[in-house]
Amino acid sequence: MNNFYKISEAIKYIDAHLNDTLSVRVIAEQFAFSPYYFHRLFTSVVGKSLIAYVRDRRIVYACKMLYETDRKVLDIALDFGFDSAQSFSRTFKSITGMSPTEYRKRKIVPCIVPASELVRRFTNRLKGGILMNPDMIKKEKMILAGVSGLGNETAEIWKRFMKLYEAVPLTDKISDDNYEVRIYDSATGKESVFVGCEISGDCDGYEIFQIPSSEYASFDVYVKEGYESENNAMEEWLVSNEKGYVRNLLEGKPYCVEHYDARFNDGNGESIVEIWLPVNLAQ
Repeated sequence: MNNFYKISEAIKYIDAHLNDTLSVRVIAEQFAFSPYYFHRLFTSVVGKSLIAYVRDRRIVYACKMLYETDRKVLDIALDFGFDSAQSFSRTFKSITGMSPTEYRKRKIVPCIVPASELVRRFTNRLKGGILMNPDMIKKEKMILAGVSGLGNETAEIWKRFMKLYEAVPLTDKISDDNYEVRIYDSATGKESVFVGCEISGDCDGYEIFQIPSSEYASFDVYVKEGYESENNAMEEWLVSNEKGYVRNLLEGKPYCVEHYDARFNDGNGESIVEIWLPVNLAQ
């Protein structure tokens, strides 16, 4: 059962259990995920946290009950996991802009998008192998130790890095994560690549590369779906993102960072790579 299928099933499971206790841990265990990984994956696919998604779905179905029944507001609140009519009303108003009582008086017909349609919409956010709703993250300056070369030699660069790493272990590396930095030179039409680990200082035998501090749009890429669409997908996001983010440059050149953490395993069909696109808000 692949990860996207599991998230699809989780969305359907949530609709069927809105009256139950729903937490990241409970649902993650239901679909054999660690809570941390499930939360990251769910948020990436759906575009909001599990807690926010469950809250919103409960309010939508509460609207249905307010419209279709004469049940007391407190009873509806308790049905959907709220501990009081007051907390339910606060949440209801923050989402709908009115109190439950006012909603009922207005006889508003609720519009509930079926879980199956939500699954279709969320799945469409995957273009090629890349999710189109990135996380926005901030990173301070990073120092990498590794090797470099031309973009068309990427596989060979990784081999050289791994060979060097075996011969000269990095004793001051910050984590086991690996990074690949790709820099595009529009003047020459060439691409350079740096592959390495983050370290806390200088080290002998390795090239050193510094990534400046930046805000990044962090895209999840599903390796088995292929990398072919990643550049077009990120360019599409840059053009269409609502907040007006634009690309950050490194010495006047476009670049991006590929982050390989514990979710990447070269022999695992469910491997994920993060691609960090450096951005800032247009002035």
